[in-house]
Amino acid sequence: MVSENIYQMYVANGNRAGFAVKRDSWSWQTAIITSIAGKIEGELEGRAPYFGNAKVKGRMGGVGREIEISCPGTFGYTRVDSASNLK
Repeated sequence: MVSENIYQMYVANGNRAGFAVKRDSWSWQTAIITSIAGKIEGELEGRAPYFGNAKVKGRMGGVGREIEISCPGTFGYTRVDSASNLK
């Protein structure tokens, strides 16, 4: 799998949140991206690939409260194929 930033994954997902990611530096944990710049769908403002470094929210392990995902513009994230892989 190719490492991308979270903004690129959002665009590749049809400009929609709801996809799972793993940061390459996380040993086992994954997250479901729930919103970017408060949006769950729609085009992001700004220029690719950083889109103004908008805030990204997600749920670690796909459950629990929503938290801000750190460093979403880094190219150190990999998309997880299925939410069933969440830990």
